Amino acid sequence: MTKDKENITEEVTAVLSEIVEDNEKDKPQKGKEVFPINETEYMIDNRRYKLVANYREGFDASRLGERYSDVLAKYDYIVGDWGYDQLRLKGFFYVKNRKSSPDQKINMLEDYLYEYCNFGCAYFVLECVDRPNEKSKNNRRRKKAHSKKNKQAHITEKTEKVQKKTTRKPEIKKKQPKEKSSNTKMVTKKKTKEFVIRKKED
Repeated sequence: MTKDKENITEEVTAVLSEIVEDNEKDKPQKGKEVFPINETEYMIDNRRYKLVANYREGFDASRLGERYSDVLAKYDYIVGDWGYDQLRLKGFFYVKNRKSSPDQKINMLEDYLYEYCNFGCAYFVLECVDRPNEKSKNNRRRKKAHSKKNKQAHITEKTEKVQKKTTRKPEIKKKQPKEKSSNTKMVTKKKTKEFVIRKKED
């Protein structure tokens, strides 16, 4: 019995460890190396960022690299603020980005710093200057080519159907003129059944 229990516990722990490993693989990876290009530009995960603001010397490349997550790659700006010796990162989009909500646009930076950050904290703002767009460009080209083919086929089908319909002329039923009503009322005779009541004979 003890060997069976030990085998079961070993199997359960092995399965649990596999589940934990799978969950960690699915999560966005934290930590990327930050390579300085010059004093204001840095490369992070094949993206070039420009240091736009560095309030109270808040920018620290090594700590940014530790805290950087793949989720931040989709944003146009990365804002890092310090509180209790902890760096917190938040992403913002360009003002012209229509798909983002208003509180995620960079023009709301002051409100974010005022409401969510410690008063007078050190912070920095990085703007994404260049990012790899090869996949998205290829996808757009494919979609355009595919949509052109579909549109052409759709248009030819439509024109054929329309041409067939236009060859027939619609039938218009003529209205029959109504009889003029006269002042005299017409009396219609109703057919009534006549019956005779016969008297009983004694």
